[in-house]
Amino acid sequence: MIAETLHRSEPPENVCLRDIEPFACCSPEVIARLETIAQRFALPSSEALPETGHGERIVFITGGAAKLIAPGTPKGHILAFQFPGDIVSISHRPEGSATLVALSELELVMFLAHEFLDAAEIDPALLRAVLVRSLDTIQRNRIRMMRLGHRTARQRVAGFLVNMGERLCGCTSGPCELDLPMGRGDIGNSLGLTIETVSRQFTELRGEGFVTTSGRSAVHIADIDALRREAGP
Repeated sequence: MIAETLHRSEPPENVCLRDIEPFACCSPEVIARLETIAQRFALPSSEALPETGHGERIVFITGGAAKLIAPGTPKGHILAFQFPGDIVSISHRPEGSATLVALSELELVMFLAHEFLDAAEIDPALLRAVLVRSLDTIQRNRIRMMRLGHRTARQRVAGFLVNMGERLCGCTSGPCELDLPMGRGDIGNSLGLTIETVSRQFTELRGEGFVTTSGRSAVHIADIDALRREAGP
C-alpha cells in the first residue's frame, strides 16, 4: 500500500544529519548544503516510500526496518531487508522502480542522487564512506544470491537467522536474542520458499534445540556458531 500523503517531513534546518552515519565527520559547509536538500520520512508499518519520479534516490535508513521489493514482480519479490545504517539506492526506470516498504515504524532520510552528489563532491571522505557501504551491500547481496542456489531449505532458513543475528544484534558467537520485524511469509519470499516450508524448518530447528521461539517475532538462537555450521558454506 502506498499512501498519498504519509510522511512527516521536518523543515530542512531540523534534519540533524550529524546524528546519522556517515555524516558525523562532515564539515559544517557540507552539512549545511545537505540539510537544504534532505527529506526526512516517518512511515508507519506496511506503508511504502512514495515514488518521486525524479530519477535515482539515495536513502539512509535511520530507524526501524524495511523490505525492498523488486519492480514488475506479481508477488512482490523481496530483494533485501534494510535496517538502520543501511544505504539504499532506488532507481527510477521506465519498467518501474524498486519499492521500499516499512516492516515496522520506519525512519529514513532521502536525497535525490544528483543533488546529493553535487552537495557532497567537496567532501571526498563522505563520498568514500557512502561508496564503501554501498559496495558492502552489493557484496552481501551477491553472496546471498549465490548461496541460495546451492542451499537446502534448512540451510537457507538457518543462514537467514544467522544473518539476522549479525545484522540486528551484532551477534557473531554464542547465544543470540532476536526480534524479527518480518513474518514467515516475507522470510519465505526472500529465500524462495513457501511459508509452509519456512514454518516446517523453524519447527525442525526448534525440535533439535538450535532455536526457541515465542510469538510471531521473538527468536532465541542457542548458539549462533552451531547454527552457522548448520547453514553450511
